[in-house]
Amino acid sequence: MKSEGLIVISEKEFIDHLSSRKFLLVLSIILIVLIIGMITGSAEYNEEIEAYNEIQAVATGDIVVFSGYMGFKPSIMTIFADVGELLASLGAILGIAMGFDLITREKESKSLKILLSHPIYRDEVINGKAIGGIIALSLAIIITGLISLAILLIFGIIPTDEEIFPILLFGIVAFLMIFSYFAIALFMSTISEDSGNSLIYTLIVFIFLPILLPVFVANTTIDVIVGDPPEYPEELISELHSFARSGGSGSDRSALESNERWEQYRTEMQDYWNKRQSLSDFITLLSPTSNFEYIINSLSGIGGNMASVSHGSFSYADTSEETKDPLGILGDLLKNIIALIAIPAIFFGASYVKFMRLDVLNL
Repeated sequence: MKSEGLIVISEKEFIDHLSSRKFLLVLSIILIVLIIGMITGSAEYNEEIEAYNEIQAVATGDIVVFSGYMGFKPSIMTIFADVGELLASLGAILGIAMGFDLITREKESKSLKILLSHPIYRDEVINGKAIGGIIALSLAIIITGLISLAILLIFGIIPTDEEIFPILLFGIVAFLMIFSYFAIALFMSTISEDSGNSLIYTLIVFIFLPILLPVFVANTTIDVIVGDPPEYPEELISELHSFARSGGSGSDRSALESNERWEQYRTEMQDYWNKRQSLSDFITLLSPTSNFEYIINSLSGIGGNMASVSHGSFSYADTSEETKDPLGILGDLLKNIIALIAIPAIFFGASYVKFMRLDVLNL
């Protein structure tokens, strides 16, 4: 049966990954960094919780005790956000290490030519290699998740019902981010003649997407498309100076804000920055690392009690009821999650097409 070859190849690739020195070395580094990061983050989280509880105990009426947390209840996701910043780079390296020589290694050893000469479907080979990698990556994510949970429990930190889904989502997007670079490396391995070139091409993409794309390409592209910001109306400069000299009196402020030209300028400026932000968000979707960082930063800000401002003084408002449900979280991050699914799908699809068209005689 056709599925039997797929299962055999998947099992072989999975075992090869687990016995690979590259995989074990990078995974060991990730686990060491994870343990240190989780221990440090958990200790800091407990300190923040104690400080927050002290603030809540003494903050009554208009009396405010200022703190670095400004009344925000710390979220357990801040621990994962700190770890996620380290995982963004190390996880990508793990994916690259697993995929950059999957096909080229077979080419260099001439085993691919022998394999494809046998009565075996080509799609079983490429799909089996991908499935074996997916299973190995899933195992790595499960191991890191269990270790993270164990460290939290050791420090007496128990996730609430509202925090369980963001933690699970963190694990899923971490897997998708790593798998994205695995798929990119697999594609480079498919089109390259040897492992050295495959690794170089993959590293170029790895450097370009998270670093060069957002900094250079994004800014240049946005400037060209959006253009220059709207100019400040000259006729309002004198009114602004008058407003500043008066110390910002209520009458001058009302006159400035009611000026039609001022309202038009504010609207144009708001539209300008909205366009820039929309383009920046779109370009961010092209980078698995930037997507992953955006998601974990968003998750770290979900839930908690926040400080609100009322009549010029701080008051502490319980906003725990405003914690978003899983559907609300998915709705806010849907485009980023779709991008993290689409990127590996595109590169694996390209790998599949290229592999299916390989000329056995030229291998």
